[in-house]
Amino acid sequence: MKKLVIAFFIGAVITSLGSCSRYRIIRNQTDNSATWSSYRTFAFVDTNRIEATPRDTYQAAVAQVKQAVANELARRGYQQTTDNPDLLVNLGTVVKEKTQTRPTTIYEAPLYIGQRRYSWRSQDVPIGTYQEGTVSLHVVDAQRNALVWDVAVSSVLNQRRVTTDQVSEAVARVFEKFPGKAQ
Repeated sequence: MKKLVIAFFIGAVITSLGSCSRYRIIRNQTDNSATWSSYRTFAFVDTNRIEATPRDTYQAAVAQVKQAVANELARRGYQQTTDNPDLLVNLGTVVKEKTQTRPTTIYEAPLYIGQRRYSWRSQDVPIGTYQEGTVSLHVVDAQRNALVWDVAVSSVLNQRRVTTDQVSEAVARVFEKFPGKAQ
């Protein structure tokens, strides 16, 4: 009986770890008044107009994300066009440097405050830095000029270059929440 309980516990832990994703959806808002069945085509908003000379790495990252988004929308029956699209897709990417911290424990040196007044307060101690990347996706109804889907996904970035497979995996994770499908 004891072995059965341990085997069940180990199986549950492995299953829960396998279902975890390294991509975290941090925003997912849908316009409930949008008529998704009427949308058939899409186009990307030209982001090169925003900054005159975006960096090469930014352009490469946006190109990877655009391709993955176009693939996901095509899988759902939407066609990419440049002529009067039903939906406009706007992409944005941000990479932020973050600091990883840990709280101090009671076993670390307590602060001394006056005679016979020892006190201890937990403090956050920085232990390292890392980069977190966020991709935002805004889908706009072109006719009404209204935002119909606003979603963002975030992940800790490794020091090496982000691969096309990783971008595709992150975009697929986002599109699990996609509210529409072309008829």
